[in-house]
Amino acid sequence: MLSYKYMSKKTFKCYDCPAEFEAESREEILGILYEHYMKDHKEIITGASEEEKKAWMEKFEKDWAQAPEVTT
Repeated sequence: MLSYKYMSKKTFKCYDCPAEFEAESREEILGILYEHYMKDHKEIITGASEEEKKAWMEKFEKDWAQAPEVTT
């Protein structure tokens, strides 16, 4: 018997503009955010120090854990 686990989507807002995204997993949202930042905020990614990147990831981890689920 096959069993499917339903993963609910979460909503996550870009830290640097009004854009919002939906994803089911941490890995998915990080990929979406990376594409968005490289397209619309490339200077933030390419100009960030290692300390700034680490601080961003720490903030992201906390915020993703608390991100609201998408309601239909």
